[in-house]
Amino acid sequence: MAIPKIIGAQTDFSAGELDVTMKRADDNPTKKVGARQMLNWRILNSKAATNRPGRSALFFETGRVEEVLMSSGNFFYLVFGDRYLRVYNASGTQVFTSLVKGDGSTPIPWTIASGLGAICWTVIGLSIYITYTAGYPANVPQVLTWDGTTVGGGWTLSTYAESVSAGGQKRTPFYRISPTGITLLPSNTSGTINIIFSAAVLQTGMVGTRLSYCGRQLTIASIADSMHGTATVNEQLPGSESLPFATAPAGIFNVGDVVTGSVSGAKGVVLSVAALAISVQLIPPITTFVATDVVAGPGGTLAMNAGATGGAPGAVAVWNDEVMNAFRGYPQSVFNDQGRLGFTNVPSVPSGIIWSTIGVNNDLWVDPLVATVSTANAIFDLAPGKTQVLYVIPGMESSEFVFCDNAIYYIPITVQNPLVPGSVQFIGVSAYGSLVNVQPRRAEQTIIYVKAGGLQVGAIQAPGAYNRPYIIDNISDLHAHLFAGHTPQAIAIPTASTAFEELYIYISFTGGSLVVGKYAMKSGLIEAGEDGRPAIGWAPWTSAGSILWLSAYSSTVLLTSFYAISGATPYSLIEQFDTNSYVDSALLVNSLPAAIAAQKPIGKGPLWFIAGGTVTLLDGTPQYRMMGTYQVDANGFIIPQGNAGENLSSGALVAGQPWTSILEPFVPDAPAQGRSVSQRMFKRRVSRMAVYVSQSTGFLLARLFAGPITRTSPPLGTIMNTYRVTAWNQDDDPTQLPPLREEVQRWRPIGRAYDPRVAVIKDTPGPLIVHEIGIEASI
Repeated sequence: MAIPKIIGAQTDFSAGELDVTMKRADDNPTKKVGARQMLNWRILNSKAATNRPGRSALFFETGRVEEVLMSSGNFFYLVFGDRYLRVYNASGTQVFTSLVKGDGSTPIPWTIASGLGAICWTVIGLSIYITYTAGYPANVPQVLTWDGTTVGGGWTLSTYAESVSAGGQKRTPFYRISPTGITLLPSNTSGTINIIFSAAVLQTGMVGTRLSYCGRQLTIASIADSMHGTATVNEQLPGSESLPFATAPAGIFNVGDVVTGSVSGAKGVVLSVAALAISVQLIPPITTFVATDVVAGPGGTLAMNAGATGGAPGAVAVWNDEVMNAFRGYPQSVFNDQGRLGFTNVPSVPSGIIWSTIGVNNDLWVDPLVATVSTANAIFDLAPGKTQVLYVIPGMESSEFVFCDNAIYYIPITVQNPLVPGSVQFIGVSAYGSLVNVQPRRAEQTIIYVKAGGLQVGAIQAPGAYNRPYIIDNISDLHAHLFAGHTPQAIAIPTASTAFEELYIYISFTGGSLVVGKYAMKSGLIEAGEDGRPAIGWAPWTSAGSILWLSAYSSTVLLTSFYAISGATPYSLIEQFDTNSYVDSALLVNSLPAAIAAQKPIGKGPLWFIAGGTVTLLDGTPQYRMMGTYQVDANGFIIPQGNAGENLSSGALVAGQPWTSILEPFVPDAPAQGRSVSQRMFKRRVSRMAVYVSQSTGFLLARLFAGPITRTSPPLGTIMNTYRVTAWNQDDDPTQLPPLREEVQRWRPIGRAYDPRVAVIKDTPGPLIVHEIGIEASI
């Protein structure tokens, strides 16, 4: 009797590598377009799968590398390394390096071990503003500036500093950080004065920091104890005044009331109430009441019957702390938008956001005690709730998106509601926050971010609804295994494409691995799948070189990679994905990149940095004639093997490190319902598999171990038997490029299992596109 069989044909791999828990989700449409394994495959717009691109070497480096455009046509590489900052020009030549901050003496504190993801930067004009967490509270922002003309240099590093006005006012934000209700009593209005607090405020380390007393600034000079110290007055402090009345003010005014003069506009805080007078501490800018004033307070009004009498400053709770300094620390995130430099992730006020004065990047002055005088003034505002603002990302339709540790908000900015003091409105988008040290990235009208916890990737999109202009979607559902057990490190999204038409999201992890998500845009949004949610196919990409950092600018994706090749000294270099490369760490052996050739020791071979190790060689034009694995001698020369067609002096000879790509579909299941043919009751066999390919340079068809697991059994997924499709057929010339075949290959795997597993494996360098996998299996 014939054994009942089921035939499945998969031509759509757009869902990428799915969780193994999907293997029985037959009714889920995503399973039909996904794979059990999709290691090192790139999903195409046609929904076929192709071998991923290789990585070509640019220059040696070990730190975080970012490509930055400083002016039209002038690209540089910005490098944050182990306690250093460097700049390379477009050819990979180092044009700036520093081990110290812009003050010329303080060592740069950030390290690879402490995490380079905590560094944030933005470009305004010819200056790069850099914030970081290392060295807190002395993590003062740095400013790296280019002169705009010198390609081989012209860079200077300085320490960010707020400007100071001619009158001594430091243009920095102030806010009440110390407990409220505590009063400050200055002994005088100018010079060096004594200061007395009504409760503990002063701490070691506050010397040299500023306070704002009634809107005027003073600098702490010395500390006797937590309540007593001295200060230098930077702006003359307001004194107090005694305001006389014809009738008793008791019952109308109380200590602590804020009162205002009707004619002068003067304002003060009531210090004491006497029989026919009150004493008030003046609050600038108007510093005297006049005899014709009618004094108004919360309890009523009373006309003065004579002029005021001045006195020394009084003890009031009307004072504020300096938000950023060497005691409280400096902002750890930076951005720019609407002509303003912005800072956030402020240690002293975690929910605070600072916007500079328009066009004046070192003017951050905001004091709640002083009224704003211009719409161009700096802004200091707080996100709602007990949040820590991690990032502000300029986004869709001019809005700004505020990513916090436990929430996400957007700030609407329009022509009718520009970003000015008093206009900031926080509108909630999500009560689920963003992961710290992983900066969100734009993808057209979408912002991609990693959710708090690191297991989910979210997308903020603008669907165009009036009442709900922005929504959040999970875009990593059914791919949790790619994120579980890993810590996301960086998101990179190219904003242009010169190598291929597809769009991808790259997310690297601290362990050196990488996942890549294929998406398509429709009307500015990520195109949706059958379930109406954004359709993104995620797949893992691995390499012999672990990824230390990942970034993207325009069409370029940069990687800092670490290679530990057996027998060779480990090395790190900067690479970029390259569709013309079929190995990683790819180099033209006889025409090294100038930046790498410049470091080659005299008398050494072109692969001196892999001495004692091995490389895979490719030749031809284009370079996909696979020559095999070669040894590198102690001086960096490739050891010849005498193979047919071997030409180690070829100008097209490429050396690099290979990878293996595995595409394992879900074997189709027979329906659980219907007429019984003992479906799902017995071990099954894949009786045939057929693979439709193009651009083929050879591959492997394999049956994988699928259980049962015993004490002596191999691990699940182990290759049990194979059929190799070679790059060259028997009558081909292996000294020439292999033919790029478009063909169908069939095979009958051996073995049975309740959950049979088969795969297409590309274990030799070269191109391959898989269009369809057909499987005939018993049920």
